[in-house]
Amino acid sequence: MLTFDPAGLTSLQRDGDACVVCHKKWPRPRVRVGRLPDDTTVHACDECAEALLPVVPRRRERQLTARGAPKESRSR
Repeated sequence: MLTFDPAGLTSLQRDGDACVVCHKKWPRPRVRVGRLPDDTTVHACDECAEALLPVVPRRRERQLTARGAPKESRSR
């Protein structure tokens, strides 16, 4: 998780009532994106959180037949 310097944030951002990036207050930011040095969590709106948080790649699962070979998908 990221650590933010509280000196550059407004009181609304430090209290979790505004996005830590864009200052958006409505809807209230819900995504926890980091902490302050005192372990208080800071929040971001959905759009800013997407830019801040790393994307976790989904594990590509392959359907296997009984013999262990990948199934062929038929598209028309």
